[in-house]
Amino acid sequence: MLTAPFHWYSRAWGTAPRHKTGATAALSGALMAFTCLTAPVVAQEATDAEVTDLTVWFAREYTVPSSEQLEAFAEETGITLTVDVQPSDNLFQQLIRMRDAGLQLPDVVHLDGFLRPVVVDAGVVVPIDDVVDAWEAEDPEGFAQIYDATWADGVWNDERYGMANTASMEEVFMRTDWLAEAGVEGTPETWDEVLEFARATKEAQPDAVALGWWAQRGNGANLLYSVMSAMGVEFDGSIPDLRSEGGQYFISFVQSLAGEELISPEAIAWNDDNMRGGFVASSIGMMLDSAPTSVGAQDAGLEPGENFTLVPMPTSRDGSGEQGTLVAPARTFFITSSAEERGAKDEAGLALRFLMDPDVALELMLLGADPHRTDAVLGDQEAVDQWLPIWDEDNISAFRDMGTFPVDTNFIAAQGVAERLNEFLVSNPDMDPMEVADQWQPEFDAIAQ
Repeated sequence: MLTAPFHWYSRAWGTAPRHKTGATAALSGALMAFTCLTAPVVAQEATDAEVTDLTVWFAREYTVPSSEQLEAFAEETGITLTVDVQPSDNLFQQLIRMRDAGLQLPDVVHLDGFLRPVVVDAGVVVPIDDVVDAWEAEDPEGFAQIYDATWADGVWNDERYGMANTASMEEVFMRTDWLAEAGVEGTPETWDEVLEFARATKEAQPDAVALGWWAQRGNGANLLYSVMSAMGVEFDGSIPDLRSEGGQYFISFVQSLAGEELISPEAIAWNDDNMRGGFVASSIGMMLDSAPTSVGAQDAGLEPGENFTLVPMPTSRDGSGEQGTLVAPARTFFITSSAEERGAKDEAGLALRFLMDPDVALELMLLGADPHRTDAVLGDQEAVDQWLPIWDEDNISAFRDMGTFPVDTNFIAAQGVAERLNEFLVSNPDMDPMEVADQWQPEFDAIAQ
């Protein structure tokens, strides 16, 4: 079990930790759990007053550290973290409205990483190069274990704005027992082989869905962007080039899935829950999903190594070279402009360190959070065995070396077009791929104009 010391208490300016006194010393369970703002707060000017509290908004309940961890942070730093869970996908709009109205924002917010260009341009968040540099200077050993994508997925206009400390890497899940029935062993190393494995699955289990592709609109395009990146589709910001070799391959791949009936005839009505539920219920043989889903599969009676496995998505289309890059949508912690304005930016930086602490990270991963981007956890075999024994070094290495998710200020509009394109491909498997590109590329390009 991890017993690494907390490094987040070492302050950027080198003074000893300040401990709370008086009324702030008592941290009630209710405050430590989920404290909702009951009324707008007017933005405060920076002062020389000691910062003894920070407000942190989390995107999901399972990403919130335990009361014990929060109390430990308070004891070491003298800073109370008042936390709130704000799961709304439109939270960024709320933050922008608060900023425009002159209201005080939470000090740290947790948002989908693809929103960083939007919140940066709106002045909601601030660069964090200074607090990250201080972190590296004060804890070089611990900092060196953090993966580069943690910071790369938080960069906009050549400045670091966020800490993308977790990520949801899509992988290829497969029923190895079904594949064995068709005489197929091993795992797919190219996207061509993914198709071959799906065909073999259909041969072995003709009444099952070979691969659980889904095309329901309104569920986001994170999977589509991850798959396109892995296939080597070229991007200009968030705009894919459908006429490129990678773009043509992606189109023909999805069309092959539909045309060969390797996916459900109801795929247009499917979302990720349909896919996961089908795999867990043994009515789907393959799917593209993130590693934590394997826990549900095991709960349903599937056994890793016995009848299913998961491997990183390929980054080669046909074995002729590595054309793609593995990327993942990563929820990201940002320090807001309000924290900087009230003189709490350094303290907010300590909160970022706390959220990457290996003991905090492992505890959250065991509760269902995505893997944290640090070898302080994933480089510890005992910790990995506690969390997800099915993850071997190939999975961890792929996760460690991930690239940057393709985003810009057009992503929200572009993902809507990508969803409609996906639906179109499933419904039109016989259309020439270049004709598809000629029809759909102008829709993407119009977004960027």
